[in-house]
Formats: sequence, C-alpha cells, structure tokens
Amino acid sequence: MFFSVTTARVPVHADTSPPLAQTAEENVITTLNKANAIVDRLKDTSTAVIDLMRKLKIDLSPFERCVIQDQLKQLFEDALHQGGVQSGMVTGIALLLAYNAVKDIQNVVAMHGGSIVVYFLGKTVKSIYELGQMIVSGFMHAVFAAVIESVSRTTVEVNVYVRTDEFNVRLLCLSEPQDKGWSITYSMLIK
Repeated sequence: MFFSVTTARVPVHADTSPPLAQTAEENVITTLNKANAIVDRLKDTSTAVIDLMRKLKIDLSPFERCVIQDQLKQLFEDALHQGGVQSGMVTGIALLLAYNAVKDIQNVVAMHGGSIVVYFLGKTVKSIYELGQMIVSGFMHAVFAAVIESVSRTTVEVNVYVRTDEFNVRLLCLSEPQDKGWSITYSMLIK
C-alpha cells in the first residue's frame, strides 16, 4: 500500500494598528523563533515531553487530550523561562505551542512580510482546519495580542488573519494518494 504525505505551510499574519516600531516587531519575531527552537529541542530531549507526545498518537478522549495539553504547556513554560524568553510572552507562547502539539500543527518560522508572519505546518486537512479554528475562535488573536503588547510601549490593536489566496493554495498542496487534490474554500479566514 502506498501513502503520500504532503504538508502545507500556512502563513498567519499579525498586523498592528498603529504599526509596531521595527525593533519591537523584530523582538516579537526573534522571541517566537527562539521559543519554537527551545520547544523543538525539548520534544527531542525531554523524556516527559516525549512520553506525552507518544500518548497523543493513540485514540484519546477530548478530556485526555486537554490534560496532555495542560501538562505540555507547563513543561514548555518552564523551558521557555529557563531559555530566557521574556516573562510577558511565556504563557501565551507556551499555550500556543502546546495546543499546536496536540492538534498536530507545527510552528515553522516567524518573519517579516509586511507584518509579522508566522508559518504553521499542517500535515492533514484536519490540522489545517484546526489552525483555521484557532483564528476564527479568537484564540490566536489572544495569544498574539498578549505577546505583541508585552513589547509595545503603547496599546495596539492586533489583527490576526490568513489571506484567502494563500490558504487555498496551501490547502491544495494536501492531496490524496492519487494526487487528485482537494479544493476547499475557507471563507471564514478572509481578512
């Protein structure tokens, strides 16, 4: 039996109004990348994290997944504090990374792109759907608002979104084994 695994890298944009100073934006991007590297290393070296990640591969109830997410969040918070991530950013980033671990979404990189752009990697249509739910539910907004406001000297409005054209192209990358592809419109992610 042949299985093809293709991933989709989805860019999530975080704009602020008024725009962040360049140094503040760079601080957010650097911190997000640093936190991601710390947690990636933890996933490879921490017995506790490895055990929790293995448990996610079996069929669990939503409650059991929530318990694992809480445990991962605590382990990630501890590692981020030890890694020197700014205190105001730790809780939000740890929550995002733990949620993503449970939903099989991977943070890849944060960079400039006319705004702060964080790339998330999804391996299935379900994980891409979960990413969309994180945005439309306000979860992603709450995390990015907390992180961005921790480096901003003034109150800023944060807008988190995925551009429809980018989302649809990425979703088409996820294909059936016969490479027929799926076309799904996700209108709730329109800016």
